[in-house]
Amino acid sequence: MTSADLPAGPSAPSAPAARRQVHLVELTVMPGVRYSAVLGYLQAAAEADPEIAEACSFAKHVYMQGGDAFETACTKVLDALDDPLAVAFTVYFWNRPGTLELARRIKERWPRCRIVVGGNDVTHQPVVFDEAPWVDVLVHGEGEMRFRDLLHVFLRHAEPAAADTELGTLPGISYRRADGEVVTTAAAPRIEDLAELPSPLLGTTWADEDIAQSRMLVYETNRGCPYSCAFCYWGGATNSKIRQFPMERILSELDRIVRVAANGTQLFIADANFGIVARDVDIARHIVELCRRHNKRLLVMTNWAKNTNGRVVEIAGILYRAGLTGAITLSAQSFDAEVLQIANRRNIRVDNYRRMQTQFRAQNIPTYTDLIWGLPGESRATHMTGIEEAITSGGSPVIYPLLLLNNTDYTHDRFREDHGLRTRHLPCDPGNTDLMADVVIEHSRVTFEDWVSGMAFRIPLTLFHKCLLRSTLRVLAETSGTRTVDLVELLGTFLREGAVEDPLISFLMADYDRVWREPESFDRDMLYRNIGRPVIHEELHYQAILRRMVGDEDRAARYARAAVDFLYEELTSQGRPLPDRTDLDMVTGLDLAAAAVFRAGIHGKAEQHDFALPEALFDLLRSYGDVPGGAPAATSGESLVHGRIEVPEARTRYPFSAYSLSVWHGSGRPLHDVGMRLDVQRLPERETVQPIAVPHTA
Repeated sequence: MTSADLPAGPSAPSAPAARRQVHLVELTVMPGVRYSAVLGYLQAAAEADPEIAEACSFAKHVYMQGGDAFETACTKVLDALDDPLAVAFTVYFWNRPGTLELARRIKERWPRCRIVVGGNDVTHQPVVFDEAPWVDVLVHGEGEMRFRDLLHVFLRHAEPAAADTELGTLPGISYRRADGEVVTTAAAPRIEDLAELPSPLLGTTWADEDIAQSRMLVYETNRGCPYSCAFCYWGGATNSKIRQFPMERILSELDRIVRVAANGTQLFIADANFGIVARDVDIARHIVELCRRHNKRLLVMTNWAKNTNGRVVEIAGILYRAGLTGAITLSAQSFDAEVLQIANRRNIRVDNYRRMQTQFRAQNIPTYTDLIWGLPGESRATHMTGIEEAITSGGSPVIYPLLLLNNTDYTHDRFREDHGLRTRHLPCDPGNTDLMADVVIEHSRVTFEDWVSGMAFRIPLTLFHKCLLRSTLRVLAETSGTRTVDLVELLGTFLREGAVEDPLISFLMADYDRVWREPESFDRDMLYRNIGRPVIHEELHYQAILRRMVGDEDRAARYARAAVDFLYEELTSQGRPLPDRTDLDMVTGLDLAAAAVFRAGIHGKAEQHDFALPEALFDLLRSYGDVPGGAPAATSGESLVHGRIEVPEARTRYPFSAYSLSVWHGSGRPLHDVGMRLDVQRLPERETVQPIAVPHTA
């Protein structure tokens, strides 16, 4: 007998229906992150609708995806599900495979659960339905209102097939009909008034605990980008006007963030061009005031505006003087006019970059310059010229491979054919399979061998220009008239051909070349053995070589001297004018003193080193921002500057891996990150002062 066969009893008051589960998921590559701006906005917009708030309960999941963390994330999400109405994912190129696999497992266990996927990587990409037939709906563009509308449809139609007709009336989505046909509806308009979006920070969407326990908080003050860069989805595919969140709301949201966040939290202002509107100065001042009021220090990062009238310099100065930001990003990508034209960056001026760099140097604010290797129209020669431009302006070039991101101009078949683009799906960084992408490895002006050599150039560039011999290279370049990039090229040969007399370093350089060609042969364990723990899994070859070279003070001096000997001999053979060798040894001694900051993170010991430099050379370094300090006192230029490098005790607790990668990415600067005390008494008799003893190689 079934319940249908039983006689009807007296009617009882109906119990309130259980609320249906809605889960929001983001897989991240950032450790220690619990907060997601995207998921917060989706939930806040949905819960602002009374019908949805009454019918649905929401849960957000932000988990790491790398290595074993992926299976842990899957287990946690699956264990939290109980006949869910819908699970929504935000997708980027780095989490697409893991996201779609987790979605498959959910659909397998709960076939009636609606799988909704949105984000830049899947917008306008109905091919996702072929790749992942278990996906029900793609959301194109801004997702908050579309997701709210989808939940209404799902609540009205328990069976997915019954929702087909109503889904066809919603703009800005693609969905698979019950008969298998994929339908894409008309584009949805952008949200013109961002005040319509409920705040995920001023309600109960995020608990204080979520904010306090997240190492990074992503925050928007506006949306949109006026530029049309062909390699970028942000502006390239949208070219949208800037829409601003209300200022009163921003001030209140930032107050909660600073009040609740843990000391040292990274606050990433995710505007496309922070500093492009006048009120951004007030926002920066407000952050400084909030940190003072709540006795907090947050690390503020952002995407800085490309063209400004000095506003970026003003904002950066406000944050930098308050200790809330480090090096400022100047995104050049290339300095070649033809390359910039092909990339549709004609309206982002190179002369503006140079002017801003000069202004930053005048305020002693560090910068780094983003460059992309592999842009159509770029040759290896023009790329090297661009790196030299960044160096001679006092900047720190940071070089990335060109990734083909969905929905950008570079992905169009005609464009790829016209420029001979050849791509390969591989890690953006050897061995880091959490960051797989379609990487441009060849085009009409760059062969694959050119591309590999350009990627490998990053190691001697960072190792010597950023870490070990920045001052020495500056003096050699100025004196000999040789470009710094050409000196670095020579040092790449020095590393590869065993001139350093260390077979391990030569092996690591050869291995780095090889893994770009054969990424599947990457030997992580070997590199870990040469770096030590703890280690951040990024640019491991560079970390291993650097640790080998600086881990022991005597060995660091020996390697540095061998490198300088190598350069000196090469330049002598070319008939180049060279500085006095004793003077150059003093400059190298300064570089070696600053290298103690790396050892502090290895051995946990503070160090002190005295140095002496010819005044003219010290002033040269100061003029480029290579060493800190204002203008020197007027003297004859023939005396010596005495000083002491002190690695502060706090640096002994800064892991080697973290600091070395901060230097790689341009935010760490050894000569600025140590204490430098100068002796104001400049002695005219140079013979009375001995340079730091740095042994020459045999």
